[in-house]
Amino acid sequence: MTSFLHLSLRWLALFAVASITAQAAAAEILPVVKPAIACEQLAKVSFSEQLGENVTVKMAETLQTAKGSFCKVTATIAPAISVEVALPAERWTQRFLQVGCGGLCGNVNLSLSNASGCLPAMNGEFAVAATDMGHGGGMMDASWAEDPQKRIDFAWRANHLTAQLTKALIQAYYHQPQKYAYFMGCSDGGREALMEAQRYPDDFDGITAGAPAAFFQFQNSFFHGWSIMANQRADGSAILLQDRLPILHAAVIKNCPTLSGVSDGVLENPYACRFSAKWVKLCSADVKNRSDCLTAEEIRVAEKLYRGATDDAGNQFVLGGLPLGSELRWPVPKTATGHSMAESMVLPALQSVLLPGDKKPIAAMKDFPLTLDNFKKVAELAPLYNASNTNLSRYQQRGGKLIMWHGLADDSVSPAFSLAYYRGVQKQLGNAVTDSFARLFLLPGVGHCGGGDGPDQLDLLTPLMAWTEQGKAPQQLIVGKAVHDPRGLPAAPPSAPTAGQEKSAEAQFHGVQRQSSPLGEAMPDFKATRPVYPYPYIARYTGKGAITDAASYRPVKSTAWDNLVVGKPASDFIGPDNQKNYSVRDGQLVTE
Repeated sequence: MTSFLHLSLRWLALFAVASITAQAAAAEILPVVKPAIACEQLAKVSFSEQLGENVTVKMAETLQTAKGSFCKVTATIAPAISVEVALPAERWTQRFLQVGCGGLCGNVNLSLSNASGCLPAMNGEFAVAATDMGHGGGMMDASWAEDPQKRIDFAWRANHLTAQLTKALIQAYYHQPQKYAYFMGCSDGGREALMEAQRYPDDFDGITAGAPAAFFQFQNSFFHGWSIMANQRADGSAILLQDRLPILHAAVIKNCPTLSGVSDGVLENPYACRFSAKWVKLCSADVKNRSDCLTAEEIRVAEKLYRGATDDAGNQFVLGGLPLGSELRWPVPKTATGHSMAESMVLPALQSVLLPGDKKPIAAMKDFPLTLDNFKKVAELAPLYNASNTNLSRYQQRGGKLIMWHGLADDSVSPAFSLAYYRGVQKQLGNAVTDSFARLFLLPGVGHCGGGDGPDQLDLLTPLMAWTEQGKAPQQLIVGKAVHDPRGLPAAPPSAPTAGQEKSAEAQFHGVQRQSSPLGEAMPDFKATRPVYPYPYIARYTGKGAITDAASYRPVKSTAWDNLVVGKPASDFIGPDNQKNYSVRDGQLVTE
């Protein structure tokens, strides 16, 4: 029986890989180009004049992998942008891939996310680059932002200069340029991806932006801050705790239609449903066993978290709250006196990153009430950090291709941003033009950059190549649910002890970091596959075939996305040409 089950899982995995590989065949077949000089010679080449910035190549050494050797170049772009570039010495097929960074970055990692099963990536055919975004430290460390230049480097400069340096290294090493350049990122990497399309449309031919934290100023203040403040009593104790979340989640799954035609606990469109307190059994005042009920106080917290940060005057500070179906991973404390994981993101960001000037004495959320006045303060640097400029005309006109994707059970970055942003691009450029170069895929039941109950394993690089190189726009993505989660995410939110809290938060929101490698990974074994169609379509079971087989579904248009209504002042920050250029003058951040 075990052997039969394993064989079935392997067939599911092979089906998904074969479906995606069929698209890969549409990518251009490019010949292998060998290096023109020895790897070590790159350390002697000056790139400063080409970039117009001081570049120091620290090392150029051979990196041995299972798919041949690479020339690994380690460099610094002034003042402190660390860069690593891995150049294939044996199998380069004239493609360059730059990978984004999560959280607040602070380290260099060449790993390829969301490219498992992409044959050229698995074969070691890409020149791969990554940067630490201009500073070192943990993904939640924000102390670097007390240096105004590092704010600019993190906002956009580091990735742009990394792309320029990598292209210069490619030219020097192979004596020819790359034919195609790609960027892939999720979370802050998704913000970085959109920032490249918006600010530097000539850097990359194809871009994927996953769960983009592009509403950066309000994401790391009001969105995560609300999950703390809406869940606190006047004395600071937490109301809704981790062990209560399964009751809430069960009520949502019971009462919300999946819309897929199968009852698998995965919501194809959570915006088709609106939470009602009537779904949950109310605990009576004298009941001792509360294992199947919630108190009125707990239900009020849930209603607030679904709604998102607002005030009594009706001001909407975020684009959307926590989506229905995401309850099991909500960042609430384990105990009434415990800490929310969100504190590890919000407080350092408010102290050092989000507000102009020097470090702010914000030790707890009570020091930064979520008011309209404080929203205006955070908004001052939106033109620096946010990647919500809907005018992608320059990227479209140069022939660039953009695939956006977002998990619909994301508890860290609301999928409301991706919906609102994509609709903003449609409003700016028109539906037909937008559809010609950009697609949005919304993954049911998937958490932040993966995880959750829905199928979360996908190869985005293969369809991006097919679209960029051969003009074959992706009509669907085949996603799979792995037998074992390869991201290393905890099964439920970990508790948040004061010691090591940042590391726990990193695991909660970003998973366990993979070991840095320029090679793509193989697809894991699947227990189910499902198609995901471009917005506004969802997948519905045909009534024939296994419900675990992607071939058993067809696309249907969903109009329930229109239930997401974004109000002011949040809506004012998604629109065209809303970014500014910055520089440092007399130690201060100034607009040019």
